[in-house]
Amino acid sequence: MKPFKTYYILPNAVDEFRQARKWYASRQVKGLSNRFAQEVKAAILQILENLRAFAIRYKNVRIAHTVTFPYAIHFFVENDTIIITAIIYDRRDPSITLKRDQETS
Repeated sequence: MKPFKTYYILPNAVDEFRQARKWYASRQVKGLSNRFAQEVKAAILQILENLRAFAIRYKNVRIAHTVTFPYAIHFFVENDTIIITAIIYDRRDPSITLKRDQETS
């Protein structure tokens, strides 16, 4: 399968990402927010390069995980575009994201 070139991050996922960066920036470790952002970017690049590495978990939604940080990226494919529905703390109640993903996919 050829790599995907386009993706779109839904506004809720952008908000979740920004909130997480803000939280990591408030910690006492210098550069933690930037490391988090780099890991999310790396996970998105992995999704674009090898979609099939991520199994369908429910409906048509797949989930990628960051390496160090406990975050999950929920996404699906629509018309050759990756749609990212959530960038969430992985230990959050999964029913919240499941409900939203069912509404958007």
